[in-house]
Amino acid sequence: MKENIYEFPNRSIIEEEAGAWLIKLDDEALLSAADRQALREWLKRSPAHCEELNNLAAFWGKMNVLTELAVPLGKHETQAERSTFSIVPLPQFSLNLKCASAAAAVFVLAVTIVFSAWIKPDPLIVSNGLYATAVGQQQTITLADGSVILLNTNSQMDVIYDEHYRDITLLQGEAYFSVAKNHARPFRVYAGIGRIQAVGTAFSVRLKDQDVSITVTEGRVVLTAFNQLKTTALQPGADNKPQVIGDLRDEDHAEKLGILEAGQTVTIKRRVTQESIARTNLEAIETIEQQELARRLSWRKGLLIFTGEPLEDVVAEISRYTTVSIEITDPTVRTIKIGGQFRVGETEAMFDVLEENFVLRVTRLS
Repeated sequence: MKENIYEFPNRSIIEEEAGAWLIKLDDEALLSAADRQALREWLKRSPAHCEELNNLAAFWGKMNVLTELAVPLGKHETQAERSTFSIVPLPQFSLNLKCASAAAAVFVLAVTIVFSAWIKPDPLIVSNGLYATAVGQQQTITLADGSVILLNTNSQMDVIYDEHYRDITLLQGEAYFSVAKNHARPFRVYAGIGRIQAVGTAFSVRLKDQDVSITVTEGRVVLTAFNQLKTTALQPGADNKPQVIGDLRDEDHAEKLGILEAGQTVTIKRRVTQESIARTNLEAIETIEQQELARRLSWRKGLLIFTGEPLEDVVAEISRYTTVSIEITDPTVRTIKIGGQFRVGETEAMFDVLEENFVLRVTRLS
C-alpha cells in the first residue's frame, strides 16, 4: 500500500511570507504581473496560507488591500482567471479570500522592529548600581560605555546612567576614573558638595569627610559646588553635621568653580557661615610634576610611596588599608619624617621598617 506523507507547514515561515505579500499589496507599485502569479500559486499551496494572510490583514487594518485580489476562493478558475487578476470588491472586514497575500510578513517584521526600538532598553544602564570595596580591597570596574573605574579601599559609589547623563556618586572613599568619550552624555562625578564633569579624560576623586580632592591626569574637568547644605542649631552632644536641604543636584544651588587641567590638583572644602549655611572654599589650584603625580596615584598600582611625610600622616594613610587600629602613643615621634615604599595592605612590613630604621618600638596588643 502506498502511503501518503503529508508535511505540516511551518507556521513561522508562513507568517513571514504572508507579511511580505501584504506589504506588496499595500503598495501597488511593488506588485508586478509575475508577483501576482506567484501570489496565486502561494495561496493554493495550503489553507494555512489563506488563513494567515487573512489574520494579518485584519490585525493591521489592511483588509481593504485584499479587495485587489481576484482569486475567488471555492470557485473553479478559468484559464483567464489564472492569467489575470480582476477586482473583486469585498467588505472591509469580511474576507472570502482566506489566503490573501503574504505581504503581511514583511510588514509585521518591519513593525516589530520599530516597536522593539521603542521599548529597547538603553544598553548603558546595564552597569547601573552600587559598587563597594572592603577595607584593604581594590576593584576595577568597566562600565557599559567603556569607562573604567578603579575603586580604592573602603569606598562606595552609585552609578546612574540615563539618556542624558552618565552620573556617578562617590559615597565614600576614593576612585580613579578613565572616562570614555561621549559628548552626548557628559560624565559627572558627585562627591560631597562637589561635582566634577568630564567628557573624555582621567582623574581621581577622594572624599574625606565633606572635603573633595581632585587630581587630573588627562584632559580637563569642570568643577561645580552645591551650597544648599545647612546645619542645625549647635547643641551640646548633638550631631551637628550639615544636613542636605533639597536635591543635592539642584542647579539653582550650583556654583561654577572653574576648570582643572591635566597635572593639576585641588581640594573643594566646605565651610559653614555664621548663618549655618555651607559655603565652598576652593583651595588654590596646584600644578604638580609628573613624578609627584605618579607618587600620589601610586595606590593604583598597589603601592604607597612616602617622601618625607610626618609619621602621623603615614600612619593615617596606611590605616586606610587595614582593620588594625594604629595609635601613636608618644607625641614626640609624630613629626618624624618617613620615606619609603610600602605594598598596600602590608602593615607588618611598615612596622618592621619603623623598628629597624627609626628605632621605634611597636607594641602589638591582642
